Amino acid sequence: MASEVPARLKSHPEIIRRGFEPLIPLKFGVVYVTLASKGPEYFIKILDTDTEEATIFQQLSCRIDPRNHTIPGELTSPEVGHPLLITPAMVDLVSLIEIKKTLPRTLSTFLQLMEGIEFMHSLRIAHMDICPGNLVATDIHISRLYPNVEPYKVYLIDFGSSLQLPLGSGSQHAITLPPSQYGRVRGITQFDPYSWDVYCAALAMEQALEVRPFAYRCVYSQLMSRKACYENNSPLIARLYVDWVKGKERGCTTVCRCRPSARRARQLLTGILWGVRVWECVQNAICSLKELLLPPVS
Repeated sequence: MASEVPARLKSHPEIIRRGFEPLIPLKFGVVYVTLASKGPEYFIKILDTDTEEATIFQQLSCRIDPRNHTIPGELTSPEVGHPLLITPAMVDLVSLIEIKKTLPRTLSTFLQLMEGIEFMHSLRIAHMDICPGNLVATDIHISRLYPNVEPYKVYLIDFGSSLQLPLGSGSQHAITLPPSQYGRVRGITQFDPYSWDVYCAALAMEQALEVRPFAYRCVYSQLMSRKACYENNSPLIARLYVDWVKGKERGCTTVCRCRPSARRARQLLTGILWGVRVWECVQNAICSLKELLLPPVS
């Protein structure tokens, strides 16, 4: 593994100072991860100086905002070698949801995703490569190993394709799409960048819903027992929401109206999540009342 690490990275002053040796390649020539045996794992990214990644990361990470879901990290100074971005190593979005795939937790995770995109768009920044692999989180045990990392908080990573745009959401016209994890929609190469982020977020949410069956209580089964009911299909409310966010692409060359903005998508999901939590409380109350009033079955 060590032989696959570029010499400029192995000899980088910051890598030597921190004792990050050897390194395991995740994306050869770009991203490497440190060994867990040498302390908490970190992702090391060799930044492409031809992109806006360093500038955009600095702009996002210095902002204090509850909607800010930029991964905590450190940019090394270009004065001590090629610029690197060092961030905590976490699991991707799908892996996080798979740990305990309940409807409230899944919707809460989706809400964080839309918050993070809305925050970027408020600064006229488009991520341009939203996908499960670029959305990470960690549990309460691992989060204790890193400063400024919150458990189960969704963080956005990889701003190599991100763009600082001249106009905000609702005013920006279509641009030529850069390479991304998700392919073009019917071969369309011109896309409203803000709408592209929302579309890719819908694909990521759609992918997360299809990983494995949900574990949640069915309405009728809850009225009969307190045992969980497992279903193979995703909850209808989650599927309808994702389909709405995904929209129906018409190939807009100006401001895209095919799907909601990140802000509108976040606002609606906030209401949906509140309703789901209220409904769960009502269901639990019915189940508890039933157990108190009905005699046990012998």
